[in-house]
Amino acid sequence: MRLPAKQASKERGMALLLVLVAVMALALIVVGLYESSQASWEESSLSRARYQAGLLAESGLSIALHPQIKPGAVALKQNFGTDRGFEVIITSEGGRLPVNELTEERMRETAVELFILWGLDAAVASRAADSITDWIDDDSDPLPNGAENGYYAGLGYPQFPSNAAFTSLEQLLFVAGMDAVERVEPFWRDYFTIHSDGLIDLNEAPKELIAALTRTTEDAALKFVAVRAGDDGIAGTEDDYRFTDSGEVQALLGLSDGEWTALSSFVTLSGTVKRIESTGQIGEFRETRVILAEEITEGRNTVLTPLARFRK
Repeated sequence: MRLPAKQASKERGMALLLVLVAVMALALIVVGLYESSQASWEESSLSRARYQAGLLAESGLSIALHPQIKPGAVALKQNFGTDRGFEVIITSEGGRLPVNELTEERMRETAVELFILWGLDAAVASRAADSITDWIDDDSDPLPNGAENGYYAGLGYPQFPSNAAFTSLEQLLFVAGMDAVERVEPFWRDYFTIHSDGLIDLNEAPKELIAALTRTTEDAALKFVAVRAGDDGIAGTEDDYRFTDSGEVQALLGLSDGEWTALSSFVTLSGTVKRIESTGQIGEFRETRVILAEEITEGRNTVLTPLARFRK
């Protein structure tokens, strides 16, 4: 039995419409798969670039850990083509304030002066420094501007302070007053350490820390750092000047004999803990690896013993 022409035409139209809908749906699926695969491919490419940059950074660390390599050596900066390579900077961890030494009054006063240079008023600066000391000392008696268990318990943290040395700089964020420090200097972590030999290396410390520690003028500290950087004015290069004579340091900083005597037991001109930062680059991607290593002399040989490593 044949369908009427009008009905047959209508059914053919419906079939064509269904075909068109199916084709459009298939097209959308194909486009979606394409875009998804493109995103996955791009993500995979980024991951490979970062991974390769990390490998280059590790290569730089391997070279820098050789005891005969000196800061600024040519081998510490290598390029492979126009868009890949690594650069290593070797400094001393002694260029940072050893936070676990703030039980020493001179170190605590240095922290106060540093905070003031960053823009805090004296009372807030003293609050942060005294609270750091209260965190690590072994008693429960707060310093005049510090904070012990009673303060933290009132905030709902009865487990604080730990009355033990800091094992991470991030722990400082729990210390009373450090929120104010972070507001004026978000990069405060670059000025503190938990891994140095406990002394401040005047051949590495930034001008703010030198001024805070020595109580010299900011101009004198700036001049000292400029001399240290050598003719090119760039720290960490081969022409850097290394102070070896404490008398020269004292004269350049404008310190009296009494001032230097009071300071001398807290400083060094050759820190034993090296900070090695290696940055690998692939195109626009960079990966940085850091190793802190203690320099130990055994007889006539010098070896570097890693203490910590992390990504930056």
